[in-house]
Amino acid sequence: MYPRIVAIVLLGFALISAAAFAQTHPQRGPDQPVRPRLPTLERRAPRPPAAQRPAPPRPPFTLTPQQEAQVDRVLNLWEQRNRKIKTFDCRFKRWIYDAVFQTPQPNQPLQPKYIESGVIKFATPDRGLFRLETTEKDGREVPIEDHRAEHWICDGKSIFEYDPLKKQVIEHKLPPELQGKAIANSPLPFMFGSEAKDLKQRYFIRIITPRDAKNQIWLEAYPRFQQDAANFHHAQFIITMPGMSPFALRLVEPNGKDYRAYQFDNIVVNDPLKFFKGNPFRPYRPQGWQLIPDESPSAQAHRRPSTDGRR
Repeated sequence: MYPRIVAIVLLGFALISAAAFAQTHPQRGPDQPVRPRLPTLERRAPRPPAAQRPAPPRPPFTLTPQQEAQVDRVLNLWEQRNRKIKTFDCRFKRWIYDAVFQTPQPNQPLQPKYIESGVIKFATPDRGLFRLETTEKDGREVPIEDHRAEHWICDGKSIFEYDPLKKQVIEHKLPPELQGKAIANSPLPFMFGSEAKDLKQRYFIRIITPRDAKNQIWLEAYPRFQQDAANFHHAQFIITMPGMSPFALRLVEPNGKDYRAYQFDNIVVNDPLKFFKGNPFRPYRPQGWQLIPDESPSAQAHRRPSTDGRR
């Protein structure tokens, strides 16, 4: 359900020391996060006959009734907290690890291929902004024009992807069934206020908090369905107590090897001054750039003729 293009998923909540988390636990099974991705514009394919459906995946772990009750309690508390969040704003730093082509030295953690920074904004139900601002490689900053920078804005009806190489703003229109739901239906709904029951229906979830973790809860999630497994293999999400504040995220790419880590700071929730700062979710076209509609087959399939004859 989610193509591998830039995103509307990791917007939501701060995970303050994912970098330190990644460096101090480089060999743990759950690795680190993937870059954000855009909700697909493709409709779900019709469900095949029962005889042709693939067998559901086997649970990667088994929980006791007590463990199941603990997961339910955490997810319910997380849901209650998310209901209070109307706007979210932060800066982030991101470490990209390429485990396929990099060989770590003995007794040393894998070094990041890129270190990046940017800004994230979110407003309920589905407005968002993700903008990458700097990229470093081998200790040197890579000019933003020299690579495909990630920058997108969602105004609730379309997602506008900014491509500095082509100087284009690509508009991905959201079909009616995704408007207002794009973030909740993203590959990481536990970041954006989904209900506890929906999370359990979509993921195998367990608590894996280490003994030395103080005032933290570690959740590990494995996708139950292929549309989510196409985006990540498994994830860890860390919450601090008692305020149920998001702290860190690890997310392994589908290949099970590459991973990314995020660190978020300058977090502002429900900013009381937001009305004086303008609308960050209003799309714009930089001077000299082109506005390009998404003409992919999936986008065209979602277009419906209007009553006045216009497309």
